[in-house]
Amino acid sequence: MAKAKGGLGRGLGALLPEYEEIIETHSGRDGIVELELDKIFPNPDQPRKLFDEDKLIDLAESITEHGVLQPIIVTPREDKYMIIAGERRFRASGRAGLKTIPALIRELDDEKIMELALIENVQRDDLNPIEEARAYDVLQTKYGYTQDKLAKRMGKSRSAIANTTRLLALPEDVQQMVQDGKLTVGHVRPMLSIDVPEWQSHFAQEVYQCNLSVRDVEKMVKKALDEGQVSWQDERILFQNKQKYKKLPSELRTLQDQLAERLSTKVNIKKNRDGSGKLVIEYYSEEDLKRLFDALQGDFY
Repeated sequence: MAKAKGGLGRGLGALLPEYEEIIETHSGRDGIVELELDKIFPNPDQPRKLFDEDKLIDLAESITEHGVLQPIIVTPREDKYMIIAGERRFRASGRAGLKTIPALIRELDDEKIMELALIENVQRDDLNPIEEARAYDVLQTKYGYTQDKLAKRMGKSRSAIANTTRLLALPEDVQQMVQDGKLTVGHVRPMLSIDVPEWQSHFAQEVYQCNLSVRDVEKMVKKALDEGQVSWQDERILFQNKQKYKKLPSELRTLQDQLAERLSTKVNIKKNRDGSGKLVIEYYSEEDLKRLFDALQGDFY
């Protein structure tokens, strides 16, 4: 089995130990079956939503010449099979005109299916930054992964996990621009310093329209923080406010990050000028709320 690029943990092999052995060669091995493509369907909760058309064509051509070298993993669903891992191979096989595909059938619960789907995509570097952030968020909020556990699982640093997940704090329209490739993570990350969604959305559009560099964005965010306004080449006012923007003090930012990590959910602290403020802790189900109550009984740093 080819190793995952970027040192991304053991991935699927850690969750399905037999998987690494079986995919070395599926010829004549027990457990691998040829399934008809029309009896297979994608996982509707698959974190990956976008598939590169050119890469699918390349893979289809490779499959035409060499066949499917690595079986997909599926789980039974009524009279059909849902894909756990290998949707790109499934799509490319259809394009290549195949009627069947080698598959490994496994009975797994919904939680394990989601974990496998997320980890496979992250391990193969198949997700765009927003899809990856959402995948990390699901693992933390729904399955109780801490940032430390997630970092070890993915073979990344905890700061890399935290920085990726923070992209979800951006407005939906800015996230969509990153997902569409209009802006890079380098462009939008400096915008996180100012917790004003309207400003972030407006600024993102200006950055895209003016084709600004990451360095330009960094300079302009600093100017906004220092002066409360941003101008570009003395011609266009990008955003202006009579008052300087106030980012969260470092000690509160640290506490916010600690709370988010400890509780494995999104935490937002808002500070008012008089020292008062608001603490928002998100939960996603009644079960998740009970989990948070249990977690809040512990001691913090």
